[in-house]
Amino acid sequence: MTAVPRMGLLQEDATGLPLMQGSERIAPAVAQEAVHWWMALKSGDTSTAQRARWQRWRDADPAHEAAWQRIEQVGGRLAGIPTPVARAALTAAPASMQRRRSVQLLTAMVVAGGTALVARQSTPWRAFTADHVSAIGERQTLQLPDGGQAILNTGSAINVRFDAERRVLQLVRGEILVQTAQDATHRPFYVETQAGSARALGTRFTVRARDDGSVDVGVLQGAVEMRPLDAPALSQVLKAGFAGRLTRTQATPTGALDGNASAWTDGMLVVSHMRLADFLAELGRYRLGRLGCDPAVAVLQVSGAYPLDDTDSVLASLTSALPIEVHTYTRYWVSVRPRQRHAAAAPKNS
Repeated sequence: MTAVPRMGLLQEDATGLPLMQGSERIAPAVAQEAVHWWMALKSGDTSTAQRARWQRWRDADPAHEAAWQRIEQVGGRLAGIPTPVARAALTAAPASMQRRRSVQLLTAMVVAGGTALVARQSTPWRAFTADHVSAIGERQTLQLPDGGQAILNTGSAINVRFDAERRVLQLVRGEILVQTAQDATHRPFYVETQAGSARALGTRFTVRARDDGSVDVGVLQGAVEMRPLDAPALSQVLKAGFAGRLTRTQATPTGALDGNASAWTDGMLVVSHMRLADFLAELGRYRLGRLGCDPAVAVLQVSGAYPLDDTDSVLASLTSALPIEVHTYTRYWVSVRPRQRHAAAAPKNS
């Protein structure tokens, strides 16, 4: 597990939030569940049955209780602090971008004991303060200063750093599609990432930062040079129609690019014979909360074209095609599991 950076920690950060006590890390999935339960309970419209499920969740695992205590601590501090983060987390409309970004940041705070918000080098902080940020489920098109274009996929964040010598996009989080433009002064164009850089060689390409620190690069037109951060001499050039994986020490071509790799720019997820678990992990990027998959149905195959702007309908369509059912705990916590067989009615006594 990657340690939370401790450099740059302050007694109070730019949002006005003080540091929290406790540095024990909590698993991101558990932290996210705790945040969603907290948001649901704060909404004031939870039923008795929902509150009972919440209590069972707390009792099911010591890690759940630890995460709940952490979000209670975070929430208590937010409630009394007049900051944009606090206002968005507690009062903004549920569908608003500000609310979504604040929920993401709350999860990061639970994971890292509150230090993620004030660690200046942490991904959550840098994403929250980036030049351009797309919310979960949102796609955002950005016109670049040189006439080029960048499209941000769901939950993405970039900084634009153009100067007299270079044109740079810093991909802080998520995924982008870049269409470069001719530059009168021939400045090189780079996408800088957590693992290294992708230099455009007159091109249209995608770059996706993954949670494990690696980066996927796909070239739709032209060519791209992948350069590892810690081993720049081991760079690799990808031509149109090919994909690669970039880490801090390696640049590895991975073969032909999936022809549907950029379908997300049109609001579609197009797959062929994908494992249900992998499909749900991908679909989950486009909706708030946790979308789980029971191991018993993980290997079922999914094929088709699915609209990303209505993930609830996608889940409903899967129940018609596969022997599964969708169980909704809260609007932020959904699980896909095997369809339950209903017992046949007992024969009547004659």
